[in-house]
Amino acid sequence: MTRLEMIRVTDPLFVQYTEQALQIAGDGYVWIQQFPAGKQHVITTMFNDQGQLVQTYIDICLRHGRDATGIFWDDLMLDLVLLPSGEYFVLDAEELETALTAGEITREDYDRSWQEINRLQQQIRTAGFVPSPLACAHADLFRQMNNSR
Repeated sequence: MTRLEMIRVTDPLFVQYTEQALQIAGDGYVWIQQFPAGKQHVITTMFNDQGQLVQTYIDICLRHGRDATGIFWDDLMLDLVLLPSGEYFVLDAEELETALTAGEITREDYDRSWQEINRLQQQIRTAGFVPSPLACAHADLFRQMNNSR
């Protein structure tokens, strides 16, 4: 797990999935990344400056781990965004198609990426995928540690 605490941000970052822009980075925002063992995804849970969940961003990857240079993951392009409302969005499908056509990834990796997205979507629909409680617990723990200093 990693934690990114944004103290002062020059340009806040906004994304748009629906008609409303959503701020995902700014002063006081915190991102917590989880690297589930044996899974083909990395989870980044984003909190605003009030500690409220903003979104959960899931990068589909071939693998992830740690080496001499730090934490890494081999990105398979597809991403899944889960909002606190329960809405979710698959991102970068065109990027994955382009990578396949250009020979940057194999058909096997292309299929693996879609299989992981489909598996996660099924888990979300059946409430079998709940990364946020763990990330929220970690965020609370970090806040307590910072307040006790």
